[in-house]
Amino acid sequence: MKASLNSRRVAPAPVTPRTSADRDLARRMENEAFWRDVFQTSEPQKEIKPGTRYISLPGWFPTRKNPRGLVRTSSPLTRDLMFHLDTDHEIVSIADFPVRTTYRSKTPTGFKVREHIPELAVLRRDGAVFVVDVMPLHVQPTIPFIRQRTTELKSAYFDQGATYLLLDETSLHLEPLLGNLKRMWKHKKNDHELPEMETIRRWILDARFPTTIGELMRESPVNAIFAHWSDQPEDTARHVTENNPVFSAVMQLAIAGLVEVDLDARFSPSTTVTLKEKSNVRL
Repeated sequence: MKASLNSRRVAPAPVTPRTSADRDLARRMENEAFWRDVFQTSEPQKEIKPGTRYISLPGWFPTRKNPRGLVRTSSPLTRDLMFHLDTDHEIVSIADFPVRTTYRSKTPTGFKVREHIPELAVLRRDGAVFVVDVMPLHVQPTIPFIRQRTTELKSAYFDQGATYLLLDETSLHLEPLLGNLKRMWKHKKNDHELPEMETIRRWILDARFPTTIGELMRESPVNAIFAHWSDQPEDTARHVTENNPVFSAVMQLAIAGLVEVDLDARFSPSTTVTLKEKSNVRL
């Protein structure tokens, strides 16, 4: 892999106010400012160039939760994590290869300063920051120091006001959850949708809850798509049976956090839909 580094972004240095309370407040404010800059600029600290021979199959994931509109994924497993993040209303910003952090690592002869560039940084709506690496489960035992490094990174990022996570397929590949999230993502709102989609979404929000996707499809005043070629008359339009606008609207409202759908069973007409209750408390 050939990697090039952009401008060096380092973690904020500690400050020493007069009192412990002042020190904690100053450090927290400095950490918040640091991460705010990370998510606003979203300047990767490592680059995997297109066409690079890379064993883990890197790719690109389109998302509006990144200022560039794209996140660079180092592997298919990272791409699967993005389906979780991009369909979660509570996740508001995602940065790829976001920071270059130094941390102290214990060795048989003492301590060594090492560098770490995580795959993703994630900002939650309540302000919590998560720093994430992804590694297949079968690879982890081949790295003797992986547990020690994970502990050391948790401590280092905690000092920077973030929570470090090392994820694998045991949490990312749960089914039918992942399959549902991928299907939900395919129906996400875009800039080229039919104008009637907004009408359908408003109608759904006024429906009686709880309900099911099938009931919404049957009761919606607009529940089918007809299409024809631009050079043909309207009476040649055919019913596009492979796509139902009500299903798409439900998925879009779920991504927006306005309704909740049952993710514990594969999506079907019997999938339960409930209106999401607004709350300012997160446990």
